[in-house]
Amino acid sequence: MSLDEGKAVTKEVSYCRICPALCGIVADVSGDRRTVLRVRGDPDNPASKGFTCPKGRALPQEVHAPDRLRRSWRRGADGSKTVLSADDALDEIAERLSAIIADHGPRSVGLYVGTRGYETLPLASSTAWLRGIGSPGFYSTYTIDQPGKDLARALHGSWTAGFQDIASSDVVLFAGNNPLVSASSSYIGMPPSNELAELRSFREGGLKVIVIDPRRTETAANADIHLQIRPGTDAVVLGAMLHVIFAEGLYDHDFVQQYTVGFETLKSKVDPITPSLAAGLAGIDEEEVIEAGRLFGAGPRGCAVGGTGINMGPAPILAEYLLLCLNTMGGRYRRGGERISNPGTLTYGRATDARVRGPREIWGRGPQPRVRGLTTFYDQMPSSALAAEILTPGDGQMRALIVSGGNPAVALPNQSEVIEALRSLELLVCLDVRESQTVALADYALACKLSLEKADATVGSDLRFAKPFAQYTPPIVLPEGDLVEEWEVFWGLAARMGTPWDLTARIGLPIPINLSEDAASNSSTAKPTSWDLWNLLCSGGRVTLEELAQHPHGLSLEIEPQFVEESGEPGDKLDLGTPLMMEELERASVTPFDDWPFHLVSRRMWEYHNSWGQDVATLRDKIPVNPAFVHPDDLAALGVASGDRIRITSAAGTVEAQAREAPELRRGVVSMAHCWGDALGSDASAVGSNTNRLVDHAEPGLFVGIPRMSAIGVRLEAVDRSDSSVD
Repeated sequence: MSLDEGKAVTKEVSYCRICPALCGIVADVSGDRRTVLRVRGDPDNPASKGFTCPKGRALPQEVHAPDRLRRSWRRGADGSKTVLSADDALDEIAERLSAIIADHGPRSVGLYVGTRGYETLPLASSTAWLRGIGSPGFYSTYTIDQPGKDLARALHGSWTAGFQDIASSDVVLFAGNNPLVSASSSYIGMPPSNELAELRSFREGGLKVIVIDPRRTETAANADIHLQIRPGTDAVVLGAMLHVIFAEGLYDHDFVQQYTVGFETLKSKVDPITPSLAAGLAGIDEEEVIEAGRLFGAGPRGCAVGGTGINMGPAPILAEYLLLCLNTMGGRYRRGGERISNPGTLTYGRATDARVRGPREIWGRGPQPRVRGLTTFYDQMPSSALAAEILTPGDGQMRALIVSGGNPAVALPNQSEVIEALRSLELLVCLDVRESQTVALADYALACKLSLEKADATVGSDLRFAKPFAQYTPPIVLPEGDLVEEWEVFWGLAARMGTPWDLTARIGLPIPINLSEDAASNSSTAKPTSWDLWNLLCSGGRVTLEELAQHPHGLSLEIEPQFVEESGEPGDKLDLGTPLMMEELERASVTPFDDWPFHLVSRRMWEYHNSWGQDVATLRDKIPVNPAFVHPDDLAALGVASGDRIRITSAAGTVEAQAREAPELRRGVVSMAHCWGDALGSDASAVGSNTNRLVDHAEPGLFVGIPRMSAIGVRLEAVDRSDSSVD
């Protein structure tokens, strides 16, 4: 961006909302507040302390992207687009939705929420609208890569005071988790920004780090032990670590005796999973497995956590369950008398008593999916069933879908089926900021504001910060075009359709907010302001929104120290040997590794967050496509040079990609990011390759059908440039 010489520039304070880190930023903005020239980290932000990543610094390009959606449009039967005002678009959409519901019932209308739509106010407003029309059809990206964590806790039970913080830990285990890039371990007190500096500081204080990952990730490069396993063998390695802990008595005997059941069952199941067996299956050294088991078992304080690598792999629930078993065997939870590092600023979300909340069912609630024998997850429908719910005729068939801040055309498994389903809808409405692959299929596109153009508060991420902290930001840039906020769309639809719109009646996974008792409902016919809604969502905090707004750099609240209390009740028991997981563990330990020559694993790239950033010029200059990262020796064996095209084939499909050498990988591994490619079959050299074309539903996961989107068996071959297929 550039300005005429002498034109005024102001410095505006806000925070970046692209990823969960929420780094404070300072933006140079033109005097008329129309142009963003530069974004940098805010040195006066108490949480991020001047740090921001390339994504945050690229915000000016996102705001001023030439292909950005500036106005809403309707697609005609011939494929042509007609620009219309947001109000006119909402009039038409509301009329069509009402007619579909009248003919086919509320279940015929669904909602899909993506990464942008999962922000606090967009999520609360969209689910309030869906509940108001009486539809159970809530789908989101959460059911793709997160259910393993919650289902494991549901089967194992949980400790109400939470895990021990990394700052006070002696050892931490990251399995398929790369927090230095993904900001993914805040629930153990890992600060969400500048994680590398924080991790190095913890290690200088004596922390030992164990990483289980097929790739020498940024986190693995800073680990004391890196188990560079074959993809998909995480569970058997974790089982072998438990074998070592049992064999050498490296567990908290008192905690196990008082708070658990299933000790002998788990012991019997991991007894045959020797370090030698696990090392053979995982392709690593037996001594490394023993060393990792001993180091974690010795503790005495620490935590084991998992990430996308295991959550998108072949046994996500089992892997997360075994991580919980490792934590429970060591008693790695906050105990009575320990200080709570962040009891919440805008919420009161942290439990202050130390007790067990026993196993519980979080699946099978409410109306169930019609397809593949799947169940709901909390109150969400599984997104892996979305396409089938659209394509399967009968009572309850989905005929209309609203997509809020998401891109299911590239995010969901079995892309060809997803594209077919989206095209078959009677009505597809997208709320977005750009012409995404899903927007390219829509009947209506509603042009939305970007983060710098709308207000926000950190209430939905309140407990992610290592210490009590909160921030509110007003809009710092005036939008160009006829742009709306997501909440305005859903409020507008509710008003036109005559349905309730109550932010206190959220469905799906609850966002961690506490509404005050007098904030019972906001379903009046008068349109609220953005401030009204944020004031409502922050009404249960320790500070008011008015007070928070007086601290533009964010507020580190001085809260009277709070400590975990011992529960006076005997409580439930944590289950170390639930039968379902024991059966899965036995299968994992006896099933031979498949004979595919390569296995494709997912990865995070520093420059991108899911599909965000792929239209930002400076980021695409660094990584212009979605490369297939492969070990140099594997490329040489294939007769392929870095930069050449390769064909990747799985049991489900084929894609092409640009090969790039990556010595940090173990041999036999292909590493690619997800959410790339095109819905319409463009050349992979221009738009990148979509790995979901390699994913099918042949191996549906337990309960909610968690798709296997990593550790996928594939075959590689060189592509003759004169005979290259399209992606």
